[in-house]
Amino acid sequence: MALDAVTKIEVLCHSARREAVLGALESHGRVHLVEMPQGAGIADGLFSPVVIDTDDLVQRITNLENAIEFLGEQVAGQSHVEGSQKTPHVSERDLLNLLEDQSLIDVARRSWLMAMRMTRLEGDEKELVQELGFLETWRLIPVPLEELRRSGQSRLLAGTLDKSAMEEVQSLAALHPLMHIDLLESDRDSQKLLIALHESEAREVIPALGEIGFIQQDFGARTGTAAGMIRKAGAELEQIRGKKSALHDQAVEYAGSLGRLRILRDAAGLLLLRLRVAGTALETTHVSMLKAWVRSSDLPGLRKVLAGIGEVSITETAPDEGEIPPSPLSEKKGLQPYTLLTDMYGSPARRDPDPTPLIAPFFALFFGICLGDAGYGITLAIGAGLGWAIEKRRHGKPRLFPILFQGGLAAILVGVFLGAWFGMDYAALPGFLQAPADLLNHLVPGFVPGEAGQDGFSVSKQFLYVALALGIVQILVGVVVSLVKRLRDGQGLAAVADQTGWFLATIGLFPWLFNHYLLNGSLYDLNGPVDRILAAMLGVGAVLIFIIGGREAKGFGKIGLGAYAAYGIVNLLGDVLSYSRLFALSLSGGIIAQVVNQIAGMLRSQVGIPGVGILLSIIVLAAGHLFNLAMGCLSGFIHTTRLQFVEFFTKFYEGTGVPFRPLRYHPRFIHIDRDQ
Repeated sequence: MALDAVTKIEVLCHSARREAVLGALESHGRVHLVEMPQGAGIADGLFSPVVIDTDDLVQRITNLENAIEFLGEQVAGQSHVEGSQKTPHVSERDLLNLLEDQSLIDVARRSWLMAMRMTRLEGDEKELVQELGFLETWRLIPVPLEELRRSGQSRLLAGTLDKSAMEEVQSLAALHPLMHIDLLESDRDSQKLLIALHESEAREVIPALGEIGFIQQDFGARTGTAAGMIRKAGAELEQIRGKKSALHDQAVEYAGSLGRLRILRDAAGLLLLRLRVAGTALETTHVSMLKAWVRSSDLPGLRKVLAGIGEVSITETAPDEGEIPPSPLSEKKGLQPYTLLTDMYGSPARRDPDPTPLIAPFFALFFGICLGDAGYGITLAIGAGLGWAIEKRRHGKPRLFPILFQGGLAAILVGVFLGAWFGMDYAALPGFLQAPADLLNHLVPGFVPGEAGQDGFSVSKQFLYVALALGIVQILVGVVVSLVKRLRDGQGLAAVADQTGWFLATIGLFPWLFNHYLLNGSLYDLNGPVDRILAAMLGVGAVLIFIIGGREAKGFGKIGLGAYAAYGIVNLLGDVLSYSRLFALSLSGGIIAQVVNQIAGMLRSQVGIPGVGILLSIIVLAAGHLFNLAMGCLSGFIHTTRLQFVEFFTKFYEGTGVPFRPLRYHPRFIHIDRDQ
């Protein structure tokens, strides 16, 4: 197992060296700092908490990020801009020295101010564009808009009416001689109107207009004619766009420092991290104290690193009462990517076995089964391999790409034994590609010739049986690992009896069940000794589960708890049947691949224009198979992960440990060459 031993340490140094010690710990990147509990070391009056205000630095970083985003938008697509082509390497010392570059800090401040001005101008521009759009629809009003608010012997109303109601408003005007209607702008469904109305008619006409759907427009405090306001707003809009253009030109000039500003952002982020972790320390006037967890194997190297700073004391100390040590994992190179799955579920408790090497082979194989096509496996392995290489060149720590790469290799293996190659007709495959599939089809007794390859597809019921058998194997592995874990915890005979019961129940139930209800007695004689042995194993296993399950209860409670534990055999059946989803996903992916090939074949043969049919069929093949591969990867990853978490981990794994989170800044824009 790869669960590393850890040691808790106490670091004492002179207060003047605190920042240097924190910098060394962060650069070392192998220390899990412990946040001091409130009151620790304070009651005796020796130590007090370190208080550092980082609000100003956080605000400066936010402003810097806004400036970087603004400059990046102004030069989007210009590949010559500094820092836009590759991830720069910067030494740790140069990175921190950049925080003292006042000229660059001034560029960042001015860039942020330009970003704020540009934001305000864009807001003003948007408002003016909306205002112009509104005024354009009322530009035919011949009078100043304030006239529409004037009271007296007459009033003007401007508004909108549905065209279907125009006859009604004309009839209304005919009944009221002191009412006049001017038609303004119109569109497909509505008509804008300007209505002149004597005050004596207002009490009767205005409600009538509302009843026929007239919507009066409120122009607010606008003054002057709509045409005049349009000219004024247009001039203001041109002025704003001129200011934006000047700001853009200035921003393009400042963008020459964009690469250095990004480095400055990471320098500020590194400083912020170190200042924040300083808050985990306690101090007196002259001494600072830190507590941390470190891998026991890393402790000598840490002592050597801190010895270069000066007088720094590192003392091994016992955990506090109730404190849970973190659980760092160190895996072999091939298994390291699968810590992604372990982290998704939860860190192992100190009493847990390391699940990563246990799930790695199952996950890769099950993922390959879900794809179920050798051609897809080759494509995925090539694509994931390229992504893996690119990510490593960027000094990243890829975990998903290696998992997909290994899953692609597993898909090649599975596809070979299924005779699946980009959904091609099984009968059309050459003999050397059909041979492995014939081997799989004859693996379980009862194979019917012609079942595989029926309708051009090679997946038969035999593959379903193999998927269920693999599920049984993984569940049995979980039972064995649980036994080892419980023996390590000192449960002794009870653990042996309980896990033996589950082992016997699993071995006895499923071959008996499959032979009776799926294979029609083709696996072994239904009335022979093997059948009786399997039934006896199931019975003995159920009795052991019943006895151990109720051992802690009293009286009739023993029967109840024991029966409940034995009922878990039914859940075991459900766990194994869950593995049929591997067969279902492989089957659905194969059918989709076959349909894609059929559609491409129809296009190639039925499109009459020479060459067009072939081109369309190539497009359909590429797009269809890529889509099917993407969906297969997504569903395969999700369902395979579910099988590990729900059916496998529940047999032995708690995942309630404390993650080991080493103090280390992860830059956004650069790669830091750490000081040694």
